[in-house]
Amino acid sequence: MNILRLILPALASLLVVFSCAGATSTPDALAKALQRALDSGDFKAAAALADMANAPAEVHFALLGNVYECSTEATCTVATAPIEATFRQQLAEQAKQLGAEAPAAEGLIVVTSKSKDGSGSGTLQMPYAKIDGTYKLASLHLGAAEIAKRRATSGEQLLKDMFAGGIYDNASGERRTDWATAATPLPADGGKAGAELVRQTSAMAKAVDAKDPDAAMTVGGQWATVVFADKSYDGKPIAREQRQKKLYVQSLRMLRDVKVTGGYELGDDAALIVEARDGIGWTERGAVLMTRTGDVWDVSGKQLIAYPD
Repeated sequence: MNILRLILPALASLLVVFSCAGATSTPDALAKALQRALDSGDFKAAAALADMANAPAEVHFALLGNVYECSTEATCTVATAPIEATFRQQLAEQAKQLGAEAPAAEGLIVVTSKSKDGSGSGTLQMPYAKIDGTYKLASLHLGAAEIAKRRATSGEQLLKDMFAGGIYDNASGERRTDWATAATPLPADGGKAGAELVRQTSAMAKAVDAKDPDAAMTVGGQWATVVFADKSYDGKPIAREQRQKKLYVQSLRMLRDVKVTGGYELGDDAALIVEARDGIGWTERGAVLMTRTGDVWDVSGKQLIAYPD
């Protein structure tokens, strides 16, 4: 699957950048440094190049996900390009929506990808700017006011937001907005659904720490069974090293140290109030929707906010 084609423009513009100890004194040098990181699949080098201050886990995932893809599943080419007024306007609008500040971008770094199996292609545009004498990919950083707002938002409020938006009901095929009155309150630990969420996330964290994709494939629910599979869709074996790289990238946005503090259950769904950490160490708070199939509970939705400690 081509990650480049799946990245939302907001995430692309949030990407903070690559700088390599004096090696990015020009935009072309920045492009070459990024090209080397993508070609070699060197996460450490890419992270060293990036200024990720106040960048959420999804941004880390977007950056390193492309490092993974370009070194395993696609051929990628990096180039510079001028920035257009429409792109600047998009940055400004996204900054306003996120409570962030738009960078004074000077141009664009463009990554063009083509899947090695010929299944697809994509293009990702990222703004760059000269920061402290070095060219870097520019990011929308969360402002202090936005971080304070997120810290002050309770899990209970985010659960109410989930209810207000409606939760899809498999039986009726519609989104139900009556959870606040129709659902049954759960105990503080979230009952069986809460216990399964804690068990699953704890087991997955152990698999991540052990760099064990085989364990991750078996303990992380239906999603993990597919994502960390040891064979491709056509039955070909996938190298363990490649699966380890995918596990690392995915772990950046996984929940760890999950604490369930309550929730509600309606039919085969349970909406849990949680507080946790993600793969970059930020606090994540809000609601996690669990859905039961037979006797098995699995994550089916989230309404979370994240902020640095």
